[in-house]
Order: sequence, then structure tokens, then C-alpha cells
Amino acid sequence: MNQITLPAILLGGLLDGLNPCAFSVLLSFVAVILSTVAVAGAVPQVWRIGGVYVFGMFLTYLLLGLGLIGVIAPLVRFHLAVRAIGVVVVVLGVWTLKDGLLPDVGPVLAMPRALYAPMRRVMQWTGPSGALAAGALVGLCTLPCSGAIYVGILALLANAPVQSRLPYLVLYNLMYIAPLLTLLALVGNRPALNRIAHWTIRRRTLAKVLLGGVTVLLGFAILITA
Repeated sequence: MNQITLPAILLGGLLDGLNPCAFSVLLSFVAVILSTVAVAGAVPQVWRIGGVYVFGMFLTYLLLGLGLIGVIAPLVRFHLAVRAIGVVVVVLGVWTLKDGLLPDVGPVLAMPRALYAPMRRVMQWTGPSGALAAGALVGLCTLPCSGAIYVGILALLANAPVQSRLPYLVLYNLMYIAPLLTLLALVGNRPALNRIAHWTIRRRTLAKVLLGGVTVLLGFAILITA
């Protein structure tokens, strides 16, 4: 495997997990749970339900990755196809940069508006089934926000031996949920949670710029190693 792959997996998964879509929805989900559970025992309840939510995201993203790599792997045998994937990743990275720096110019990469209402309804189900459904739905809907990084990583993984793809894909997705689990662990500390929420909202632009920049670099890495 190319030496760039492991650092790219670690950094890509972490940045993917920090994308504004997944992070802001988890904050909203935690707020919904906190508003509906009793004060006594609220934190364990949030940890339990929130953990199921994050697991739903992890499982959905992992299955998406397995499906996409099955499509990408045959394509990487062709030099032109790999270059096409690299170009697509670069374009999506530039698009993400545009969304961060010039959000009012043209369309943005974001969760489809048609899914807002179903998401709000699912988030009202504070039991395990609702949390799992919400996590799965968010896992699907975050692809427009940061799917370019995932596609780029999958393009790199497609060149790896078949037996090593799944472990690396699991590692990527563990990095993907690490920020969400960290946020969940802080639920018991309301002041810290509020500070993170405000910090995240104020730095959405920075997150998009960073995400877009890394995506562009990843796209060029694919082009260079193709």
C-alpha cells in the first residue's frame, strides 16, 4: 500500500467526523434527549441513546464504504478512471472551499432540504430504534457534505490488497465517530457542552475550508499516484 494511505485514512476520518453536518445534528439530538428525559439519570440515558445514534452512523458509513469500494476497485485498474476519480475529488474539494468562503455563490454541498422534515421527525424518537434510524439517516445525508474525502480514501484503498481493505475502512470509520463520541462523553458537563456547541457554530466556515483544503490535497494525491 502507498505510504500516504494510513495518514490519509487517519486524518480523513477525523475531518469527516468533524464535518458540520454530523456534528450539528448530534448536538441537536443530544438537546432533544436532554429535554425529554428526567433530570435524574439523564446523563446515562443520553449516553445510551446517543451511543446507539453514533453506532447507526458508524454502521451506515461502513456499509456505504464497502459498497462504494466494490464499485471503485474495478475502475482503478484503468489509469484514466483513477485520474477521473482524482479530478472529481479535487472539484468537490474546491466546491467545499467555495461553500466555506463564498456560501452565497451558487449551490452548496449540504443535506438535501427534502430530508429536513423526516430528520426532525426521527429525532423525536428518543428510544433506541429512533436513535439508530437517526444515526443511519445522518450517515447517509452527510455524504454530500464530506463524501469527497470518503471517495478519495476509497480510491486509495482500492489499490490495497483485498484482505487489508476492511481493517483500514473500519479504522477510517472509528476516526469518523471519534469526535462524536468525545462530544457525547461531555454531556454530563453542561458548561463544556455549551462551549463546544458555540465554538462549533462560530467555526463552521473554518471547518468547511479545512475540509475542502484536505479534499483538494487528497484529490491531487490520487492524481499523482495514479
